[in-house]
Amino acid sequence: MQSALLLLRLQRVPQSTIHLLLGTNHKAVENMETKICRLRQAYVEKEEKKIVFGNAKTWVDVEADEATFDKRDISEVPHLRHLIVKPKDTIMWEQWAGIIQRGKPHTLVLGKLSPKLTRTRAPGPGAIRKTEWKTIANQILVNRKVVLHTDSAKSYKLKMPGVIHDRVVHCKKRIKVNGVYRWTSPKYVNLVTHNIPGTKKKLRVISGTQIVDRAWRFLKDRLKINQNTKAGTRALKAKLRSAQYDYWMKNSDLWLATGDLCSEALKKCYPEAC
Repeated sequence: MQSALLLLRLQRVPQSTIHLLLGTNHKAVENMETKICRLRQAYVEKEEKKIVFGNAKTWVDVEADEATFDKRDISEVPHLRHLIVKPKDTIMWEQWAGIIQRGKPHTLVLGKLSPKLTRTRAPGPGAIRKTEWKTIANQILVNRKVVLHTDSAKSYKLKMPGVIHDRVVHCKKRIKVNGVYRWTSPKYVNLVTHNIPGTKKKLRVISGTQIVDRAWRFLKDRLKINQNTKAGTRALKAKLRSAQYDYWMKNSDLWLATGDLCSEALKKCYPEAC
């Protein structure tokens, strides 16, 4: 029964459907979902520290971006009210930064951000702040010979050794043509030529953030927001890490990967049996 339950869960069958198909109590289905998320979260947070971008010898393409997953009014949450500085700024946002090397899904690295609280009608928390981006970039990108592709947020303009910055403008632009102003469509992809620092060689790359944008879509499709999964909760973080594990293993057999994951967890619990 547990094997069938696990197989259906890996196939992304809704919990309500699993409950009807197997005749299992919904609490058992929810319990397995929670345990899988926690198991994957522990694995991802451990393996993420080992990810290295490039080989510091040849230039590689890396994309970076930030995404928002949920928002929450903390004025009605007693244990979060102390975070409110201004009476009207009561909205907390769940915002994460993501970095990925093109062609290697298993290099997706996520970092939780701490955006400022906003007003109720604010459209979003804004782009990543420069201090947060500097902390993340200095840890994993400096001196790695990386061509960094981002959007036009000012925070990404930070100069770092061993990093060539490339950006695209995700908005319409007003230009003057023959004395007449015209609006041009946004360019999400563009061919760009860069000069390699310290040499006379040139590097031609395709700018854009298509890969990381698809990664955000992949994660959001697997992230179910409900009354128990809100911004700032451990449940949301665990589910996001679980979705990140799915992205890492999207070209692998999830059934075998989950078996290996469970085996490693059992070795820690029962080392004498191994």
